[in-house]
Amino acid sequence: MSISKPTAASASSDRRATAAPIRSVRDFVSYRLSVLSRVLDRTTEARMIKASVLALTENRILGLLYDGAATTVRAVAKEMCLDKAQVSRAMTKLVKHGYAGRTIDPVDRRSAEFRITDKGRDYYTAHISKAREMQFEMLKHLDADELAKLDTAISKLMTFAEERAEALEEELQAVQARAARPIGTPAE
Repeated sequence: MSISKPTAASASSDRRATAAPIRSVRDFVSYRLSVLSRVLDRTTEARMIKASVLALTENRILGLLYDGAATTVRAVAKEMCLDKAQVSRAMTKLVKHGYAGRTIDPVDRRSAEFRITDKGRDYYTAHISKAREMQFEMLKHLDADELAKLDTAISKLMTFAEERAEALEEELQAVQARAARPIGTPAE
């Protein structure tokens, strides 16, 4: 096994990744992003609750329904990285209030498809301007260059996280398959 000399690009990348020493849990990017996300969600929900009968997650799911075709709880849960039970409860509330309709999936009769109703479309259209105002209020603290860099950084981190999650899912499935194999059965 040979060890290659680091290139200027990889050395620069290594310096960038280790430039800020991690002395506390508060120094981890994942911790900081998690806290930021929770703070933004709380402030957004607090402002929305005054004008909305729906919680933040329900509004976001309604937005996904507004943007696309019929979808399932499983598909929404995967896209939003949420528990299926949480999405199911939100979908139930959207249907109860008449913002979404539910039909049985013709391909998989065990699964339901959800789509936005006219009432849901009207509700979402009326409330999206408030969400846009809140986003503008937050992003006005960044100049155009910072905003572009933030967008690029988020895209890169999302790609990394999605690839890592897929790899972990494959590893988990392999472990589960090995665990389900009777003792003494050779691996394939």
